[in-house]
Amino acid sequence: MKKLSFILIAFYMLLSACNKDLTSLNVNTKAATNVPSKTLFTAGEKRLVDYFTSTSVGSAPFRVLSQEWTENSYVYEAQYNFSAYQAQSGWWNNLYELTLANLQAAKTQFFSDVADPEVATNDARIADILEVFTYDLLLNTYGNIPYSESLNNTIPFPKYDDAKTVYTDLLHRLDTCITGLSSTTAGAFVGSEGADLIYGADIHQWIKFAATLELKMGVRIAGVDASTASAVVTKAVATGVFASNADNASLPYDPSSPANSNPIWNALVYSGRHDFVPADLLVRTMVQWNDPRVPLYFTMYNGGYSGGTPGLANGYGKYSDFTPVIQTADYPGVLLTYSQTEFWLAEAVERGIAVGGTAQSHYNNAITASIEFWGGSAASASTYLAQPAVDYTTATGSWQQKLGYQEWIANYNMNWDSWTDIRRLGYPDLNVVSPPVAAHGSFPLRLTYPTNESGSNPTNWQAAVTALPGGQDVVSAKLFWEP
Repeated sequence: MKKLSFILIAFYMLLSACNKDLTSLNVNTKAATNVPSKTLFTAGEKRLVDYFTSTSVGSAPFRVLSQEWTENSYVYEAQYNFSAYQAQSGWWNNLYELTLANLQAAKTQFFSDVADPEVATNDARIADILEVFTYDLLLNTYGNIPYSESLNNTIPFPKYDDAKTVYTDLLHRLDTCITGLSSTTAGAFVGSEGADLIYGADIHQWIKFAATLELKMGVRIAGVDASTASAVVTKAVATGVFASNADNASLPYDPSSPANSNPIWNALVYSGRHDFVPADLLVRTMVQWNDPRVPLYFTMYNGGYSGGTPGLANGYGKYSDFTPVIQTADYPGVLLTYSQTEFWLAEAVERGIAVGGTAQSHYNNAITASIEFWGGSAASASTYLAQPAVDYTTATGSWQQKLGYQEWIANYNMNWDSWTDIRRLGYPDLNVVSPPVAAHGSFPLRLTYPTNESGSNPTNWQAAVTALPGGQDVVSAKLFWEP
């Protein structure tokens, strides 16, 4: 039987009375109560990074869908078949029941066990930023989602809110957090800075994170609402977005125990399994362009580099493997990067949004940042960018194609973002350049709702399905921002 996840959660992270099954009326009377707010926050923060980093096809099949990786033996997800391991349910449950529930509980508890009210408010603002990040993942995976009633223990069957309306509210929440954190002098997590595993309670970094997330969200809707996108993006840039790799939102893992080690190490090393292989299109594209990240991403096989074919049972030991760097127990999980920031700024320029610089300068910055992040040099980045196939002025295709391919390469190991940027930009067009063998339809534009929602929350589920284009719960239905 295939193991779907090898992430073990430390005991202190299980002490939450707020993990709620949204489709159940049962209450766990044995759950711990009065858990410290810092423990709840740490649990929510770590779980978010765990799930965003996870390789589990039962909850996060996005590396496989984007053909950063593909499967060796169990090829369901590579063929767009989600019936075997129910990723649509795993992703939903993990983010709602564990990440959001803990963050929401922490927000409430801060005001009970943090002495300084202003510090408690700042702690809650940081938790709220991570909630926005999490809701953004859910919203842009499924469409309409439970939101206004989702974390209310008195409402076991929450309604699904309109996706565009939720999106607007999430942006408003980011603005509120940025304004509040920018004007405070009280600090955050005072005396318990270790509770924040990403930025160590550095408020300035959390403001940058929120602004960069706002940039990401603004660019995403530019194709359907140019005026709102322009306002959101220019506001984010004025606040101050990521300016170097030092700003990357990364969580360091603890190699002393599997429970707190990197999920990739758990899946690829600790498990003893070999379920994945680098995908052929990514390997071929990078080799063709003499990409200096090739040996940083992949090992050699038979004197060269090769990847598996999506949809085929490729088998282990017949192709290049992943380099040891991402397979170490302490390799960090990353939520947001400077390289991504520069790609979004390049796109903003192409869309006529005044963010400063040129599309080419931001493109060059993005690629250089990615190469340096993976251990390459600035000189190797310059050599790579000078090639006609890579240089922004001479590379093939539209700006969407140029940015799409390079962002896809740089998004290696960014999981959900790899899948989403293909949905946004249309490149690489996997339906054309690398259709999986025996694929069940075309490249998925969303995940369907969890299978139990139609039975446990039928009225609200049906309303959400009716709101989808075509009125069917299928992976081909476009979300409100998709071109």
